Amino acid sequence: MHKRKKRFVTFTTMVALLGVGVIGCQDVSSGSSSGLMDTKPEVAQIAADNSPNRIITTFNGDTQTQMGFNWYTTDLFEDAKVWVSTEEDLSDPLVFEAEATEVTSHYAERTEDGYYIYADVELSEEGDPVLDENGDPVINGYYTDEEKEGPEWTSGDAVGHLDLVGVTEYSYKALATDLEPDTEYYYQVGSESGEKSEVGTFETSGEAGEAFTFIQYTDTQNAYWNEHVRNEAAFAADTINQALETADEAAFVLHTGDLVETAEVEDEWVDLFEQSEDAWMQQPLAVAAGNHDEYALKYGDDPLTEKFNEHLNVPVTNEKVSGGSYYSFDYNGVHFVVANTNDNKESEDNPEGKALGEEQLAWIRKDIQQARDNGAQWVVLTYHKPLFSKSYHSLEDEDVQKVREAFMQTIDELDVDLVLQGHDHVVSRTKPLVFVPTEENFSNATVDQPEVVLGEDNVEYYKNPEGTVFVLPNTGGTKEYDDLYSKSLEHLHKMRPDLSWLTQEDKDYYNNLFAFGSQPQKSSVFAESHSNNRDSSVQNFAVYNVDGNKLNVEIYQVFGDLLEGEERTVEKVHEFGIVKD
Repeated sequence: MHKRKKRFVTFTTMVALLGVGVIGCQDVSSGSSSGLMDTKPEVAQIAADNSPNRIITTFNGDTQTQMGFNWYTTDLFEDAKVWVSTEEDLSDPLVFEAEATEVTSHYAERTEDGYYIYADVELSEEGDPVLDENGDPVINGYYTDEEKEGPEWTSGDAVGHLDLVGVTEYSYKALATDLEPDTEYYYQVGSESGEKSEVGTFETSGEAGEAFTFIQYTDTQNAYWNEHVRNEAAFAADTINQALETADEAAFVLHTGDLVETAEVEDEWVDLFEQSEDAWMQQPLAVAAGNHDEYALKYGDDPLTEKFNEHLNVPVTNEKVSGGSYYSFDYNGVHFVVANTNDNKESEDNPEGKALGEEQLAWIRKDIQQARDNGAQWVVLTYHKPLFSKSYHSLEDEDVQKVREAFMQTIDELDVDLVLQGHDHVVSRTKPLVFVPTEENFSNATVDQPEVVLGEDNVEYYKNPEGTVFVLPNTGGTKEYDDLYSKSLEHLHKMRPDLSWLTQEDKDYYNNLFAFGSQPQKSSVFAESHSNNRDSSVQNFAVYNVDGNKLNVEIYQVFGDLLEGEERTVEKVHEFGIVKD
């Protein structure tokens, strides 16, 4: 039996669960004349799963000789291991012990048929929960998500109160070491006393200057309430499948954050990892932490700062785990820095709650400078919350604005070539940008004007740019934000009042920083909202090809309603490059 601890998500003055409201009696599935069930449906026991699951392979340390692995089981297997071999049949394998950590995962209450169980909470005229004499919300009845549909549901506006059940599980981490560079390996995770996974594969990095390709996608962010309505993990899995088919030579996949919507709801991690498993087990991943990757179910609760690192075996620099961690790695001589914009909790190191604390900023400076000193020809910086994008977060997130000037100055001074971002669910790519102080311009950037040359591939390349290019390939999921800076100033101010300081001159200046950008989903909802109803069938990914002194970037768009059986098609929508002498 599992050790189970029921966690009731109590209501105080707020109903919202991360922006999710409470459904009224008018849109529920079964039960009394009001559409509600008077009694709570029987809650199904959470089944044990001792097949290795939530498997992910990640860079951890020297990419020529090491690889990290993470997986879960319900029960403890003390003989858990990873088997690694150059042969697909795993003959004569290298064997690496795994370290197990006991964790408490919180699963949503479900019926025997797997549907989520929700409570309808009575609301006052002001829209606040009505509380009984014990301070608990008054429950009008219960319903499930069976046969739910419509924009109010998919957007989360109609989703009600959910209970979670705590289950003891084990998260395993293993590190393969002393591998051979530039070598294809096969692996399994699991145990002799229990079960083993399917066979996965990865390739270690080679020598500096060897050509390679990697893929970026972001913000898969599947929400639990859409699992049976418009499954977002399915779109995320299809997006990466399409990317790997497009760039079948990709050495690794880079995810720039927000794997899930609500980190506390383990069902989301399970759904995403299970549906993406076939793709993820084809090559390693490098992952930056997103803000949703630490979110609690109830708005206002403390973030679950350990959840990201429970699920991924990535390095932890300066022993700092804060909704993720920051780290770096080299691949064929290219230096990658993965920053953590969840480093925004007020502390002695970070009294203002900036997206990056002083310790992390200092580490970034030292790390990149050391990489340059060691001869890195290319430096790629990646993180979740954007400095530059075509939607509102880039100029509105308070924790980002507090660090904007210092961070942009650091990026410019260290000659970072490329910055890969997430968070804003819109396609955008800047021109090469160089730093200017805030007193000169609010964006802390002006456009560099390097020579542009036409490559043999008929692609335009920036030649020896002094500036940095910032890329954001929309989302791998279904939630989209509008390209607000391309709309009228009046509309922008209406949608985001916190940007009311932005003038037409400011908006024009900011838009001029971009070479490409749009919101590919054309939704009528954007007339009255910055966000859609989590209903997009358009996803994006980017492919990066590095070959010596040339770096090529391709942004692709995927079309087609996967859940309606439409054929999914892939189209290249933008391409550019950078070349150095």
